[in-house]
Amino acid sequence: MNKKWLQAAIINFLIAASIGALLRFAFVVEIPGIKYKNFLHAHSHIAMLGWVYLALYALLIHYFLPAEKRERVIYQRLFWLTQLSVFGMAISFPIQGYGAVSISFSTLHILCSYGFVRLFWRDMGAGKAISNQWVKTALLFMVLSTIGVWAMGPIMASGLRGSQWYYMAVQFYLHFQFNGWFIFAILAIFFRLMENRSVIFPPQLMKRFFLFLLVSCLLTYALAVAWSQPMLIVFIINGIGVTLQLVTLFYGGKLLMTQQGQLLTSFTRLESLLVRIAASSFGLKVIIQALVVLPFVAEAAYTIRNYVIGFIHLLLLGAVSSFLLAIAFREKLYWSDRLSTRIGVFLLVLGFVLSECLLFLQGTMLWWGIGFLPQYYELLFGCSLLLPLGILLIVPGQFRRYSTQTSA
Repeated sequence: MNKKWLQAAIINFLIAASIGALLRFAFVVEIPGIKYKNFLHAHSHIAMLGWVYLALYALLIHYFLPAEKRERVIYQRLFWLTQLSVFGMAISFPIQGYGAVSISFSTLHILCSYGFVRLFWRDMGAGKAISNQWVKTALLFMVLSTIGVWAMGPIMASGLRGSQWYYMAVQFYLHFQFNGWFIFAILAIFFRLMENRSVIFPPQLMKRFFLFLLVSCLLTYALAVAWSQPMLIVFIINGIGVTLQLVTLFYGGKLLMTQQGQLLTSFTRLESLLVRIAASSFGLKVIIQALVVLPFVAEAAYTIRNYVIGFIHLLLLGAVSSFLLAIAFREKLYWSDRLSTRIGVFLLVLGFVLSECLLFLQGTMLWWGIGFLPQYYELLFGCSLLLPLGILLIVPGQFRRYSTQTSA
């Protein structure tokens, strides 16, 4: 594993979290010269494409490719070209929002991801391991999600920017990135890790878990279009999807219970904490989506921004980022034996949990017409500030340890 890849990814995470805290601060004090939407685009793109994508890029190559394949120069060049596209988005989005330069760098990232899928698929080969099925499905979802991006160009050229078709394309991309590519990829890594430790899950349970999650992912896109097409058939499709997700959660729990003893010994206390947060966040995500099957709850879910942001962070920070950090610590790609690192993880988790509580509490108060929490924006900024502070404490140790080992 090239540790520099994970170092670049976590620095992107730090940048994204810092921009997120800045956006929270903009609700406390007016910041001259900042265009909120432009910085919001930068925040989301760096978090998804700079942190999660590049961390998955590094870990998938590490776990799924043979040594002689993962050392190929093409993967090095492709990684840094992808990082260049992230850097370009980090500069261009705050300045111009969606414009010629930012769209060019976004397009470059997509083209790099296509190159990665082609190279990785070929180099991985046709292994029969269960985890191979998961990673191939994840990659297919990643490619599928980009259809939404390509559709946005013709939609905007037709003067339909801001229309229901525009937002359906955006939600198509986000849905299959978060619920398809990200979730299936981290589960692929988890199952490969278990295979490497000779942990064998019951094949029939694995098959059911995979199929129910796959079908539910496809069907729950209906929720993303429900706001613009509130037809009965849309709610029925979403209802079937979330029901299948609940079944998926049941089978996932049964899978973990069959190997509970071996799972407990697979991770350190810090890693186990992060894995439990990831699993709990995924379970909570499924339960929330199940509640959205009720039309009046669905309306609140996609019209109250606090719920939308809380849900996205639940998935991106809780389920995905926590798992990525746990695996990085386990593989010594980031170092967890420093007190500052453990404090950093604590602050990161605390900031995430408190922010989620505030977002969902405030969303519920708006739904019930109660109003705003006292000092809501100040509290939310304070919680959000814990995220970059936590990451900042994680970053230096891995650089010093890496440079020490290199010089040795």
